[in-house]
Amino acid sequence: MAQAGFFEEPSTQNCTGKPPVFKGTNNPRALRLLHLLLNRPSVSREAVDREAGCSNGPALVATLRELGLGETHLPCTRIKVIDRDGRACFPGVYYLSEPGRKAIIRQLSGVA
Repeated sequence: MAQAGFFEEPSTQNCTGKPPVFKGTNNPRALRLLHLLLNRPSVSREAVDREAGCSNGPALVATLRELGLGETHLPCTRIKVIDRDGRACFPGVYYLSEPGRKAIIRQLSGVA
């Protein structure tokens, strides 16, 4: 089982321009994913599926992006991993930008 910080940390882009406005959600899976993203520096696609309770994590991430985070504030970095068969694969790892993190906290706390 992967632990927080297990994956190579992506370099957080310097996000300039208009801050994100996260519209919020009441979807339980999306809320579990938001909690996970707020509490870990990076989250693998497999962890998204397991912790959010879904079988299509990328679709759930796409929903959050449509709610105001976009790819800028909820990016996916592909990392190189050697699988159990000794082959290179490139799984996705999700993380929040600092403005994205603040937008989620604002919305969840009712300040938005």
